[in-house]
Amino acid sequence: MGTTETETRNNGKEQEKKPEGQVISTREGIYRLLKRLENKHTPLKLNFDAVADKYTSMVIAVNYKEGYFLLDEVTPRWGDDLMAKAIPFSFESFHDGCRISASLIQASGRAVKDGAPVYKVPFPKNLHFLQRRQFYRAPVRMSLEIKVRLGVKVPPEKRDEYDNLIHQDPTWEYEGLLRDLSAQGGQVDVEGSLQETLEKNTQFDCCHIIFPNGDFIELGIIVRHIGYDEKKKVSSLGCQFTNLDPKKDQKISFVVTELQRDHARNASGNASNAAPSELFEPAAPSKDKKDKKKEAERSKEEANKEEKAKVEQLDTRSAHQLAVKAVRTLVGQLRNKEALDIQLAWEAANQLLVSLEKQRQELILYTRIRSTGQYLFEHSVSVAVLLADQMMFDKANPKSKDDEFLRNLIFAGLCHDLGKGLIPERIIGKTSGLTDKEAKVMHKHSLLTREILSRQPGTPEVALQVATQNCERLDGSGHPEGLKGISISPVGKLAAVIDVFDAMTNGRSYRAGIPHALAFKRLLSMNNQLDQPATQQLIKHQGIFPIGSLVSFANGDLGFVKSLTATASPDQVRLVFNKNSGRPLALQDIQVGSGSNWTKVAAPEDPAKYKLNNDLLLHEI
Repeated sequence: MGTTETETRNNGKEQEKKPEGQVISTREGIYRLLKRLENKHTPLKLNFDAVADKYTSMVIAVNYKEGYFLLDEVTPRWGDDLMAKAIPFSFESFHDGCRISASLIQASGRAVKDGAPVYKVPFPKNLHFLQRRQFYRAPVRMSLEIKVRLGVKVPPEKRDEYDNLIHQDPTWEYEGLLRDLSAQGGQVDVEGSLQETLEKNTQFDCCHIIFPNGDFIELGIIVRHIGYDEKKKVSSLGCQFTNLDPKKDQKISFVVTELQRDHARNASGNASNAAPSELFEPAAPSKDKKDKKKEAERSKEEANKEEKAKVEQLDTRSAHQLAVKAVRTLVGQLRNKEALDIQLAWEAANQLLVSLEKQRQELILYTRIRSTGQYLFEHSVSVAVLLADQMMFDKANPKSKDDEFLRNLIFAGLCHDLGKGLIPERIIGKTSGLTDKEAKVMHKHSLLTREILSRQPGTPEVALQVATQNCERLDGSGHPEGLKGISISPVGKLAAVIDVFDAMTNGRSYRAGIPHALAFKRLLSMNNQLDQPATQQLIKHQGIFPIGSLVSFANGDLGFVKSLTATASPDQVRLVFNKNSGRPLALQDIQVGSGSNWTKVAAPEDPAKYKLNNDLLLHEI
């Protein structure tokens, strides 16, 4: 995958070795990976040419514009001489099952910060990225009980009753608890010593991993290692999965991701800020066969009502996070050529619809706050929310109160860019202008999305329209089909305006978004390409100072709009900075018109000018 490069040396002769994983050569791709190392405080293992010793450092800053990163002091400290002399070195790092490495790089400068040396290093020509998912072991917290049963024996005639037998019938040889899990296997703790009664490499054709909510995965395993803790009187079995088909492999990967998220959620101390996985929640009371039959026969309308009732228990931030995760998972499945779990998008659409109806402004606020490296996923969620929000605002349209249509519209927005998962990363991540050839490849993403969605059962027509028509333009200059004016559906025209608006106002890792007021001005100037009634409707409903935008007051105070009045003018603003003094302010939420200093908003402002980010709206004060 990519070009070969010299990585090992033997008796003074260079040997070429093909790098593992992906070779990342775009500036944006390299920036994104280095930024991950900085944000996660991940140690780097350094290896200098012609020096046998290993050294350690960390990335402390990354500069995209000038193409360099800063390394913290090197340990052991005598590595400082090697770095100061610009001796070429390579590095590798590991985080969450990912290996990031580079070679043939060297420092171009040295400085002292807080009494310790730091080093300026130009971006490497390439970074090697390998998702070592088969080696990453997701831990299971001690309070989470995931049962594992080895050697499960269920007679064929009772297979239909297994949902009940799994919790009642002791038809297995060993039972234990899962302690960690990877794509290839896991550790199972079983009470008592098994070192004499269970041989290594014993194979169990039928093993069940049973989750607290009652779901289970059935697979085969081989016991590769057996350890015994005399104090705890527990045997630890190192198990390897056997004969995993693609569907089971996908399930295991999903569980590893959920365990990783669960571990981070509990380790952060902010468990309430992220929704727990349904896998790890206690099972609801079991239903008899009659109840199950009735449930299967419910109408679609009744099912949707129950889904909405369930979603109402989620907080708005969790609904937004789960929607972002759904899009990210679907794009990942496309990139990995895995089966598409489109149900994730439907579940996210239900969650977002309820949040939009109950906490509209709060949900829009979360769509306006972006994370580095998440643009594609967060953009899709934002487009989905704005499509439904604008439709609900259009009271003259009978579909503005049609829950099923609104749900379909949100689904359409979530999925409208899925085809980009099949576009090469060198094109998706390119920071400079695309060549004609690259542009043709990029423009295929709309048709790819339509093709992907058309193969999914139950895909509504509006999703197919949004997938392609969000890229069409009134004058025929759009793609993929060059439709003009009346040939573009009303929802397609609205989707085009929203897609352009969101893309303009939200930055990438390599550039900042433009202020909302400037975006509105540009939208209005594109009257030959974008539908002006849809543009005017967007401005009227979102307000000329939308939620998440930066505004100024007459006294020089700057703040981000947190909420709007019924007439879409700023209501509550979070003060963050004063441009007259050039100093940050203690975070404070004020009501516009509540005092002489904040009688009314004076003007829109550009956050990039003051190096401000609207994620300050999430800080507790």
